[in-house]
Amino acid sequence: MSAHIIQLLQKATQAIQANQLDSGRLLLQEALKLDSKQTEVLRHLGIIAAIEAHWEGALRFFDLAIQSDPNNFLAFSNRGNILKVLMRFDEALQSYEAALLLNPSDVSALCNAAAIFNLRHEYGLSLACSERASSISPETLMAWEEIGKTYWLAKHYEKAIIAFDRVIALDPNNLNAWLSKGNIYSEDKQFDLAQTAFQRAYEIAPQLDYLFGTKLQNALQMCDWSNLQDQTQQLISGIQEGRKVALPYNVFTLLDDPLLIKKAISIYANGIEGGIKREIISSYPNHQKIRLGYFSADFHDHPTAHLMAELFESHDREKFELIAFVIGRNQPDDMRARLVKAFDQFIDVEHKTDQEIAALARELQIDIAIDLKGFTQEGRTPIFMYGAAPIQVSYLAFPGTMGTSCFDYIVADPILIPKDAQNGMVEKIIYLPDSYQVNDRNRKVSLNTKLKEDYGLPSSAFVFCCFNNNFKILPATFAGWMRILKAIEGSVLWLFQDNTWAVESLKQEAANHGVDPSRLVFAERMPLSEHLARQRQADLFLDTFPYNAHTTTSDALWAGLPVLTLMGISFASRVAARLLNAIGLPELITNTQEEYEALAIALASNPEKLAALKQKLASNRLTTPLFDTPQFTKDLERAYVQMYERYQADQPPEHLFVE
Repeated sequence: MSAHIIQLLQKATQAIQANQLDSGRLLLQEALKLDSKQTEVLRHLGIIAAIEAHWEGALRFFDLAIQSDPNNFLAFSNRGNILKVLMRFDEALQSYEAALLLNPSDVSALCNAAAIFNLRHEYGLSLACSERASSISPETLMAWEEIGKTYWLAKHYEKAIIAFDRVIALDPNNLNAWLSKGNIYSEDKQFDLAQTAFQRAYEIAPQLDYLFGTKLQNALQMCDWSNLQDQTQQLISGIQEGRKVALPYNVFTLLDDPLLIKKAISIYANGIEGGIKREIISSYPNHQKIRLGYFSADFHDHPTAHLMAELFESHDREKFELIAFVIGRNQPDDMRARLVKAFDQFIDVEHKTDQEIAALARELQIDIAIDLKGFTQEGRTPIFMYGAAPIQVSYLAFPGTMGTSCFDYIVADPILIPKDAQNGMVEKIIYLPDSYQVNDRNRKVSLNTKLKEDYGLPSSAFVFCCFNNNFKILPATFAGWMRILKAIEGSVLWLFQDNTWAVESLKQEAANHGVDPSRLVFAERMPLSEHLARQRQADLFLDTFPYNAHTTTSDALWAGLPVLTLMGISFASRVAARLLNAIGLPELITNTQEEYEALAIALASNPEKLAALKQKLASNRLTTPLFDTPQFTKDLERAYVQMYERYQADQPPEHLFVE
């Protein structure tokens, strides 16, 4: 390389570092005229193209650089980075491998390979790369970030925190590390530590996408209602302004406005979708059996499986072929063993990328893809954004619109989404005739002989209960509960204990309302059959608003416990009302807070009326639609056939009414 080319390359490098890309390009082009095969000149032109997001141009320059000098490890590493951006992961890994063969100490190649392995959920390979990088260069932030991410994804929380603490030691204002610590602590239910981490991230970047909502949701987990009214208004204002301020579960918890909820979720969905384009599937052959692909991380001992197991077993196998796409970690248990038998194929795709899973579904010619996760933990919505099937359906786990046109349908019913509320949905609506919620009649209720005292309940007290997640409890609902307790002497409120901070917060709130905190009794987690059995010791379930009890309602009704609900206008605030209608108990649905409190007090004051309700519930349990799983299966199958026939007739999705 001549002295003049070296000088031009040095000046170009300085220009690139100063973000003077046009100047850098002119200098490099001048050098290229002197020698068209100068590897570093070609590589730096690729770097400029990459900065400008001209991916194909960048690849061309890196390829030319490699042709010029097959031993230039940096060109291979750079090429891998572009292929990684383009999600051509196999090719990217080949480039990183080539770079590492030439230079085993290429920390960048190791870290980027680790990132790809994390995307593929291949945690052992990711750790091998990132830990090797950290041993070569202990101060490389990306190495520690990937180590932390791997342990987080693999649920090894303590090791993940250690890694992110190492990042913070190197860079105290590292936003990703603080945010990751907050998310890890939140998942691990160490909500106080999570709040500290989220607050630190908020101080560093108060405008960061969704951080405000994340921090707010974490506070709600602890029933910390400090400045909640002001924060809710900030959330509403942010949504109205179109900002990325709210997570989907924030809006379900705090809002009862379908259009505002739709807007918030659409903002979130569009932020995930980015440049993803759904693969258009022009046509599949008319299969002898309609191929149903159910996608979930919950094919194990999980509330979704508790609801759906009998549906999978009841499908008409002469008309439908069932394929499970398992996107969560393998958790062997009795429920998983039961579900494996219910499917024609049970495919573990945890280690595939979203794009690879969508491609596999298309390869298997899935006719209808049903997402059972939505925007919940471990959900992988981009699978459907890429296009897993010509017909894509959102069902059960996510109580609202998915906010993206990649879903053609959502399963609902006329109470859940009345016709005048259709504009709150992006999807077309499948209206089932009764309840949208399927139930497994094989859920066992323990036959234990425990008494109230065994659960810490007074033997002669009237027991109100609510086993909803603590974050669903809001100040207005809790204040109503306290007025109800005051009206019914000696009564107690039995609540689910999710974490100690929520317990202390709720006890303090009770005291603030003039109620002895000892009248709040807290129940810990236990196996489902035992949980169902203990509900027999309660007298009346008090629902939350606006985020109702969903699976929790059907659990209570299955156990024989009446549920009192306040119905709103949003999807999440109408679920309990839907379930009560489906079991023939509409008298337990109220429309105002005043009605809700008055009915709770009336039922607690009138043992004969409450006993009659319980007898009616017992009589209706297996004679009304809510727990009629075979009939539900037939109704859902009719919906599948209708949407399939529309697709085969080249008709667009439309609202479907199953009669």
